[in-house]
Amino acid sequence: MLLGFGCAVSGFGTFRVVDSDGYISSGPGELTTTAAAIVAQTSEIEDRSDDPGFREGKVRVRIRAARSDGGEVFIGIASAEAVEAYLRGSPYEVVREIEFDPLAYEGDIVPGGRVPGSPAEAVDWVASASGRGEQELDWQVRSGSHAFVIMNADGSAGVTVEANLAVKLPYVRGFGVALMGAGVLLLTAGLLLIALPLRGRRSPPSAGGEDRQPDVTGT
Repeated sequence: MLLGFGCAVSGFGTFRVVDSDGYISSGPGELTTTAAAIVAQTSEIEDRSDDPGFREGKVRVRIRAARSDGGEVFIGIASAEAVEAYLRGSPYEVVREIEFDPLAYEGDIVPGGRVPGSPAEAVDWVASASGRGEQELDWQVRSGSHAFVIMNADGSAGVTVEANLAVKLPYVRGFGVALMGAGVLLLTAGLLLIALPLRGRRSPPSAGGEDRQPDVTGT
C-alpha cells in the first residue's frame, strides 16, 4: 500500500512541475555578471542523456530574459565554436552549473579587454531573440555542441537580467499521469487486501439461530 501511495504522490509531483506548455521550468531568477556575456552549454538545461538520438528533435529548450534596467537584451544559441570565436578577447562568464530551484548559477569569468560589439549580426545564430522587455527563445535541440548567451544587445559589459530557463522532455506529462494511475490502483489493491481479512474475522452467530432481542415488556 505504501508503494501505491508513493507512486501516486510522485506522479502528482511530476505533473505539477510541468507548466501548461509542457516545460519543466526554473521559475524566475536574477542572473548578473560584470562581463559582457553569460555563456553556457545548452546541455546545462537540456536532457543529459548519453543517447543523442533521444535529445535531437524531441527536447526543447526555452530561455526567457528581460534586462533589469529596461534596456535591450539579446539571447542567442549557436555552435559552441562560433560563440567562442565571437567572444574571443572579450570578458565573458562561463557557467559551470545551473540550479533550477531557485534559479542560480556558478561560473568563471574569462578576462578580456575587447568590446565584442552587437551580437545580432556577428554570429550565425541557430536561434535568437532581442529587444526591450521580456524576450523568449524557444529552440528544438539539435545534435552537436551548442552554447547559449545572454547579453546586452549592444554588447556592453555588465549584464543583469530577470531570467527563466526551461526544458521540455518527451512524455514527461504522460509519465506523471501514468504514475498517478498506477499509484491509485496499487493503493486500492492494498486497501482491499486489508479489508477482506477483516471481514473474515467477524464473530459467528450464536447457537440456536438469530440473537433474541431482550424483552423490555416484562412478559
